[in-house]
Amino acid sequence: MNETAASAANVASAWIDALIASNRGDRHAFAYAEKRYSYQDVAALMNRAANMLRALGLQPAARVLLLIPGSPALVASLLGSMKSGAVPIVGVPLDDPESLRRCIDAASPAAAVVHQDCLGASAGALAGLPAQEAVIVVGKDTRGRKSFIDEIRGQSSWSAPEPVGGDAPAIGIWAGSALHVLSHAELFAAVAGPEASQDPRTDSIRSLTEMLRAFSKGETATLP
Repeated sequence: MNETAASAANVASAWIDALIASNRGDRHAFAYAEKRYSYQDVAALMNRAANMLRALGLQPAARVLLLIPGSPALVASLLGSMKSGAVPIVGVPLDDPESLRRCIDAASPAAAVVHQDCLGASAGALAGLPAQEAVIVVGKDTRGRKSFIDEIRGQSSWSAPEPVGGDAPAIGIWAGSALHVLSHAELFAAVAGPEASQDPRTDSIRSLTEMLRAFSKGETATLP
């Protein structure tokens, strides 16, 4: 698959890289802590995160558990996972260790990006991950684990999209004590219009879907 086809099928690249290629990178993507992020900023965050995951040795279709509140780290990890061909797992309640344990058992994530505030409640469940060295912590209290900021800081702000087919897994949603996996084609459809909010698989992450919908149109998003 050539780079053009890869970009068209890979949702993260089709949404973000397409904006950069069409000289719309200066558009306002979102705001956080009184800072304005452009789509050029989003692209850099996405690419650094994608390169970080590749540096960890993650292969396409590997699952990456995300336990992060709405923030630039969530944007980077979510889009970076998909661009690298990995599958972000979202929707796990940040304060429910038992649900997290069930999700880890079902998803078998190869890595996790976790906010420091979630470390206490999730410590026991995270111990079940197969690769503890692949637990990346957002924040200062890393408790001896890798720091998200440190890990992405040394990565390139450019990354080629992982060539994927439309039926390749794009995102995993933990909802109703079950894991629902959407393909790249299904995720495209899930953010294509307001009617998609009725999809039972995405209903539990409606605010995240709305953010992705804004990104797909090059509009200003509200972080979940």
